[in-house]
Amino acid sequence: MKVALIIEHFDATRGGAEHFTVWLAKELAARGHEVHVVCHDVAPRVNRYRQATQRASHDAERSRQAGGTAPVDIAPDGVHVHRLRGMRLNSGLGFRLFGRRARTWCRQNRPDVAHSMSVAFAGDIYHPHAGVYASIQAQAIAQRNPGAQATWKQLMLNFSGKQRTLLALEERAVQPPAEGGPHKIISLCAMMTDQLKANYGITPKQIVELPNPRIASARGLDPAVMAERREWFRSNYKLAPTDRVAAFVGHDFRRKGLRYAIEAVARTRDWKLLIVGLGKAREYVELANALGVGDEAAARQGVPPRVLFVGPTKEMDTIYAASDALLLPTFYDSFGLVVLEAFAHGLPVISTEFLGAGYLVKQHNAGAIVANPREVDAMATILDGLPATGSPGQLALAERARNASTGMLPGPYLDKLLALYKDVSGKN
Repeated sequence: MKVALIIEHFDATRGGAEHFTVWLAKELAARGHEVHVVCHDVAPRVNRYRQATQRASHDAERSRQAGGTAPVDIAPDGVHVHRLRGMRLNSGLGFRLFGRRARTWCRQNRPDVAHSMSVAFAGDIYHPHAGVYASIQAQAIAQRNPGAQATWKQLMLNFSGKQRTLLALEERAVQPPAEGGPHKIISLCAMMTDQLKANYGITPKQIVELPNPRIASARGLDPAVMAERREWFRSNYKLAPTDRVAAFVGHDFRRKGLRYAIEAVARTRDWKLLIVGLGKAREYVELANALGVGDEAAARQGVPPRVLFVGPTKEMDTIYAASDALLLPTFYDSFGLVVLEAFAHGLPVISTEFLGAGYLVKQHNAGAIVANPREVDAMATILDGLPATGSPGQLALAERARNASTGMLPGPYLDKLLALYKDVSGKN
């Protein structure tokens, strides 16, 4: 089958949607399909790993060793990448132009299925992997403190040409097929399905609910390998074997709720926090110091810091192996691939009702979900209440987490997706 995958950035370092698309392209090609990626660009203009942290608690040397200067895998084996160069995507016009060019490419090259992760052109199957923009914008306002900050953010969104364009494109992307919309819309979870219905009145017939699979490699899940990586990381970053460590993983620090993760850890008895991702870290470094858990505050007190800024790394297996929980007080996450990765390593997940994969946490009793990111006292209490490492309670919790991940394997996911492709393309 000839498949076109449409996405703005074909670059696995950017985030969940991009990481997923690179993985999907490789898997479809490995199954013998003719895969074409239609994108705006394929690699970052700057080395995202080199710009890992600002005033971090250490130099993130391991992150750089893990692939910061390695060349970007632009065209995986069997995958044809088509760059539709045009205006930068920092404006609404840039998105519209990319959408027009992607549509033209599909008309000229006639793929059996156009599977789009881009709101600019919905294709045959629209897969809003990043989430529902109407809900994302609502949560961008909720991230601000009530009052002047929230009002100012609302005004900024209302007057932003790019944001108005994204909403207009989304409204067009979810139209019924008879009105030029996609044949099917893939929703990642019940939360997203509800948002699509509430914002656009989409009928259930047009929506296919297909949660993300666990796409991380299983090579790092061997118990002996995990133990070795845990020992190396903790030794390298001066963490004691008995330290209780939570990991925060994500690039968009504000939307993922980093401020509240730091505040929650500061209110625990002794938990430490690893911050893994790319972002403007300065305000969070200053917050950690103000709360007495950052590196400068720890130096003054003569104790090890409780908040470590690791920066981005390709060795996520090592991060999970070194951690005891995933703490992600997000304001909006359409699903959360990191949740499945953490589950695979036996880590409980503590997050909010705005996490798409939160239903898995509840379903498998593999962590806890709080109402919103500002419930820092509740998150601190949950962390302090987790069973000690190696205890029967912790081993049982780890087993429940692994079971949650095992139910989301890539093989069955790809089978369902290919069945959807055949249905949409009319092939038997």
